[in-house]
Amino acid sequence: MEIEHVPLTKFQIDPTLDDKFWEEKIKRSIQECNSVSALKEMATLLAQIATQRQGIIRGLAQDIFIFNKMAINQDDLANPQVTVSE
Repeated sequence: MEIEHVPLTKFQIDPTLDDKFWEEKIKRSIQECNSVSALKEMATLLAQIATQRQGIIRGLAQDIFIFNKMAINQDDLANPQVTVSE
């Protein structure tokens, strides 16, 4: 059994229009927020969403492997480095 390794970019992964509007709404909420505690709460919720979505992506990648004999490059599935600019 031969396994084809493919980049994640081979799949349709562009954000939908709804996703882009949600992103803009979140960005504006962050920019307009003056409360450190509210910003911390937003950051915590965004971390939870990112973790949940990463789990979904990994699950879908596993399904692609099982059903299509394709493996997505592991670098494409890794979480990005967190950098803080001040």
